[in-house]
Amino acid sequence: MASVLNVPPTEDFTAFNGLVARQGEHLGPMVDWTGKECSDTDGLDGLLAFIKPYVPEAAHFLGDKLRLCQTGMGTIKDKVTTVDRELRTEDERNASAIRALFPEELSGFPDISTVSGGANLGNFSDEAVTLKTPDPPKEFSQGVVGRLAGMKSGHEMIIANKAYKMVTGESLIDQLFKPLTGDWDRLMYLHDAYDTLGDACYTVTATLRKGSWKIGSEWKGDTATAFDSYMFRWTMGLGGVGDAAKEVAKACKDGYDTILTLVRAAVGAIDQLIDSAIKALAKEALEMVAGDAAIEVVGLGPEDPVADVVALGWTAYKMVKIYEKVRAVVRGVTTIVTIFNNIEQAAKQIPDAISKVTKSVGSFINDDQSLTDYVEQRGFEFEKNSGWDPILGAARIGMLPSAT
Repeated sequence: MASVLNVPPTEDFTAFNGLVARQGEHLGPMVDWTGKECSDTDGLDGLLAFIKPYVPEAAHFLGDKLRLCQTGMGTIKDKVTTVDRELRTEDERNASAIRALFPEELSGFPDISTVSGGANLGNFSDEAVTLKTPDPPKEFSQGVVGRLAGMKSGHEMIIANKAYKMVTGESLIDQLFKPLTGDWDRLMYLHDAYDTLGDACYTVTATLRKGSWKIGSEWKGDTATAFDSYMFRWTMGLGGVGDAAKEVAKACKDGYDTILTLVRAAVGAIDQLIDSAIKALAKEALEMVAGDAAIEVVGLGPEDPVADVVALGWTAYKMVKIYEKVRAVVRGVTTIVTIFNNIEQAAKQIPDAISKVTKSVGSFINDDQSLTDYVEQRGFEFEKNSGWDPILGAARIGMLPSAT
């Protein structure tokens, strides 16, 4: 019979299991959050339309990992319960069976029980997880097109559009406004949603970390080290999910900030174009219509040959003027289309950044001493501290163990 091992009291195993269960309860709403707030692409139209598939794709990826973690909380509880029941009367036969509950520990993983003062760091206190729905959009809450429509005369735009289409064959309204349809502020909403999810992941991670640290500081032996390594993989992997969420949030905000500047420039250019060249075109077109009507009244009607000659000369003269005004509008439209192209290029950076996050999984190079170093130097919530790099940390998702 082997000597009794130095293991935590049953009360601590029970408290730890209670803490793990509460983290599973926190993870449930977080999974739902990925399927709702993090997947909400309503309004991503116009130049943002191609982003739509990538946002829910990222949300589903993170949701699947969180579901794995939620299932894993039950697995951890079952393993710890078995350990608590069996370790106190351990013999050589069941010792190997108990050890087999946990995967092979990471090579060189430190024994937490040997950390000086480590027993006073961890505890079994739960931490609240807050999932607050992002505030409604602000910058363009009524839509870019709606704002412009309210700023300018719709009648002048319709007249100018007819003259422009007669000359170019294109719709001026479509060229200026169609690319700006949609809800640009949706990007900021998504930033807030993913950022909130990242914070929630960090909170659950830190709570699990301090609870497992408390157990680890009281428990010595091969099985204890295997348990420490096992929980290290869970907390590092779940922290990586938080990092990935933070990176998606950053991609949305970076895109929003860049695009917002360009949208403002486009709105300003359209506003100026309406005030100058478009108004001038509408005025010329209206004068042409009014002139034709006046010729019919002064002359003898459409059948009067004198009226026909006068009208022909008048129309030719005004058409030259209209062509000149259309050319001025075209120059303005060309400038604005260039801005639209820049917006599209900026928007394409968002799915590129999201793809980098999901593709980085499994590339994390682990330093086995990192857990004790991070906790001792930065505390259990080290992901929330400045200096932590989420783009590198997101690869930790690959450290998540099986939930069985």
